[in-house]
Amino acid sequence: MEEILRQAEALLRFSGEVENRMSESGLGGVAGVIERYVQLRHALDRLSQRELDWAKAEVDRLIHTLQGVAEQLEQLRAIKLAIVDPN
Repeated sequence: MEEILRQAEALLRFSGEVENRMSESGLGGVAGVIERYVQLRHALDRLSQRELDWAKAEVDRLIHTLQGVAEQLEQLRAIKLAIVDPN
């Protein structure tokens, strides 16, 4: 029975420490963490996977386009160097 009481006291101390750490972190304790989790879930629920996939595809296309522009600029730079300073 004493072992059970020691374990319960240890859990209560740990629970208090967790509460304090979450409060000190500006999260408002465990209740604040849970509230932020719920808020985050609601916010993410408003974004569809389709929208995220579309945005990712757009970014990928833009990166590809910009890489092409960068390659062309590098070629232009090499041509200019060859013409202006052929040595």
